[in-house]
Amino acid sequence: MSYCQPPEARIVWDRRRHLQGVTIQREIDGELYEWRIPWNGLVPQAMAAHLLGVSTMAVNKWVRSGKIRHIKLPGESSVIPLREVTRIRELLAGGNRLPPGM
Repeated sequence: MSYCQPPEARIVWDRRRHLQGVTIQREIDGELYEWRIPWNGLVPQAMAAHLLGVSTMAVNKWVRSGKIRHIKLPGESSVIPLREVTRIRELLAGGNRLPPGM
């Protein structure tokens, strides 16, 4: 089985208003797909996994082992701040795994 990298994402800031968010757009096979990131910058683990190009299980393991910071919301699973996704993405740019002992 082979995997291919998803097409490059385009980040669009939503209209200026009090609770401004961000929309991530990708064009795949001629169709435009959008993911909205709310104003608070918290993304679910599945979206973080997609943005990092890893599986949801990998993000879940990193959360449980403390390698990635998260916020536990009452009654929901944990969410990850977008700045953490950016930090992990920079770490992964040098290789395909997180350094041990992070």
